This record gives sequence, structure tokens and C-alpha cells, in this order.
Amino acid sequence: MSHHSDEDKRNALLQAARELFLKNTYSNISIRRIAKKAGVNSALIAYYFDSKGGLFREMIKSYITENLNLLRQSVNYVDRMALRDFMKQFYRTMPPEMIHLTIRTLLFERGELRDWLIESLLNPIFGTGTVVSATIVDHSGKAIDPQVLRTSIQSMLVFPKLIQPILEMMTPDEVNTEYYDRLAEFQADMISQYFGLEEN
Repeated sequence: MSHHSDEDKRNALLQAARELFLKNTYSNISIRRIAKKAGVNSALIAYYFDSKGGLFREMIKSYITENLNLLRQSVNYVDRMALRDFMKQFYRTMPPEMIHLTIRTLLFERGELRDWLIESLLNPIFGTGTVVSATIVDHSGKAIDPQVLRTSIQSMLVFPKLIQPILEMMTPDEVNTEYYDRLAEFQADMISQYFGLEEN
């Protein structure tokens, strides 16, 4: 029996799940394979996460929660800086595989996993995104539907991460953290300028 703490084993399982789930479809990954990669007993998956589905959900939550919390902080007032910070954070923490996995799951999986994704992740993200967009629109006095703005911001964020593997193939030397930071600043500035958001 290894001398690692519970926290270590739990984290090892989460890390193994990240590496495996992000590169394969959910149904192709067995509990045994995750445990083997983590170097722990497969019974621990049930112990810490109840099931493979529980581990999968926890793994996805670990990516989304940080971004969602940052977005929620902007709900009451959004300025150019908050928008820049949020976009930079999203690009830095969101692996393209996570976007691919989410889209794959929504399009091709049926059942509780997909329902959970919609209920626990998409609804809060869309809801908070709409509130933030409404804040920006109200502040500007422009006659824009907040949901149109929300979809526009979502497209700006998701698409560059979705095609990151293609960008890296086409222009391998250009696609790095600095590139995404510049992209985030440009996008935030574009929105800020249009809606007259202050630089605070």
C-alpha cells in the first residue's frame, strides 16, 4: 500500500481522468485504465467519486468552476479590465480538448452525462453570461439583445480554443500564451469600445 495521502490519490485520479477523457470518448475509457494511469486501486474511484461518471463530472467541474467564478464577479459591473482578465483567464486555463470533449458529449452522448452537462454547466454559464451581457448593454444604452452579445462573446472565446490544434499546425511558432493574451486584449477592447466601457 502506498504512503500517499487521500488527497494525493484523489488528485492522481483526477489528473489521470483529465489525460484520458480529454483524448478519448467517455465510453472508451474504463475505470481500470484510469486507476492504472493514476497508480492506485480502481476501488478508490467508487470511494472518492461514486462512479466513473462522478469522476468525469468532477474533472469537468475543476475546469469550469474557476472561470465561472471569475465571470460571476463581473455580474454587477463590467469594465474593460474585468473583460480582459476574464478572457485571458479563459484562454490560459481552458485546454482545447476540454472544448472538444464538451461539444462531443453534447452532440453524441445521450443520457445522464449529457443532461448533467446541460443542467450543471451550460445553464449556469449561459445564465451568468446573459446577466453580464445585460449589464454591459444596460450600461451602454445601446439597443442590443443581451443574448446576441452573449453569443458573440461565447463565439470569440470558444472558437479560437476549438481550432487551436489547427492553428498550431498552420502557424506553430505563433500560437502561445502571448498570442492568446493579445487576442484577449483585442477582443475585450473591441467590445469595450463599442459599448463604451471604462478603463478602471
